[in-house]
Amino acid sequence: MTRPRVPREPAVDLALAVAACLVDAYVFSALVNRWEGDARGWLAAAFLAAGAAALLLRRRRPVAVFAFVWVAGVLAGPVSGVDVRLTAVSGVALFTVALTRPGRVSTAAVVTCSVLALLAGVQEAAANPPGDRAVAMPVTTVFSLLLYGCVWAAGRWTRVSRQLAAREAVLAERSRIARELHDIVAHAVTVMVLQAAGARRVLATDRARVDQALGHIEEAGEQAMGELRRMLTALRLSYHDDRHPPDGLAGRPQPGLADLDHLVRTVSSAGVRVHTRVEGSPRRLAASVDLAAYRVAQEALTNVTKHVGPGATVEVRLSWGDSELTVTVADDGRGRLPDRALSTHHGLTGLRERLAIVGGRLAADPRPEGGFLLTAVLPAPAPQPERAPEHVEHVEEAG
Repeated sequence: MTRPRVPREPAVDLALAVAACLVDAYVFSALVNRWEGDARGWLAAAFLAAGAAALLLRRRRPVAVFAFVWVAGVLAGPVSGVDVRLTAVSGVALFTVALTRPGRVSTAAVVTCSVLALLAGVQEAAANPPGDRAVAMPVTTVFSLLLYGCVWAAGRWTRVSRQLAAREAVLAERSRIARELHDIVAHAVTVMVLQAAGARRVLATDRARVDQALGHIEEAGEQAMGELRRMLTALRLSYHDDRHPPDGLAGRPQPGLADLDHLVRTVSSAGVRVHTRVEGSPRRLAASVDLAAYRVAQEALTNVTKHVGPGATVEVRLSWGDSELTVTVADDGRGRLPDRALSTHHGLTGLRERLAIVGGRLAADPRPEGGFLLTAVLPAPAPQPERAPEHVEHVEEAG
């Protein structure tokens, strides 16, 4: 499973902002080559630094950052009187908008950048002798338009690629869930058939066993109906995809919370310290919910081994409420980070889809003190009271 490594994002944004500022200062502006240290130079440098600093907030407020950078780019030259341009800085802001915002917003952003391209052409013409202005202005304008157009196209292409990959991950997860639910339902139906056959053999001699068998059939039938509803939900939201063949799990018992200890021992052998804690009174879950709870713990612990590494400490907590089970997996983030973590980057998407189908929900967030916290809430209704034996006798007498 993959999770966002938020603590690394500020470092990436800082490096990108510094790089964009240096590119603008050395390549697109005359600030360094013509630096005189006067008030105008300092003012131009302030515009450039302010635009680069705004990039630190580009993930949280991409449109606001783009607007600020655009205004600073338009005002930098006329206000300071120095040929300073925020080309690279505005390009990073444009890429972020194209990546994170819908088509209309990103299109408006790239159209707005055409003003910066035109302004760059005017500034370049003003900085050249009169005889060269007729060439300098269109060349600079066309170059800027091509630059912004390529940046915008790269952002949109990245956005579409991520959406397609996320959709593929969701479809693959739904297909897998449908196969697992098929096995669960097949097991429930088999139990019903066997119980009915046994009740039929002792129908005339052992009413207590008949009553017990009918109770098992009723319980298995209710479970099968619930699993069928979940399976139909998964199939209705998905489509038959031959690119995801069965994974060989058919005919094998599906794991559940009863297998959690084995999972913990496996992860602990990789150097991760795992502590488990149970709060409340455990009870029997629907097979698909039990499987989903196990998958939460499995993928979260796997994620710790991949993205935090040996030496980390993890707590797995099962909190049983009146009608819900809350599974939390929290790590301290203090491990020896592996050199390379292989991941599809869509683990959370698939896990959230799995929980939604069984009626649960998922939250995944970084912890303020370090590490990561994953919380899953699943339906766990209290068991219904046993059926009174007199009910069966009454039915038999009526018959």
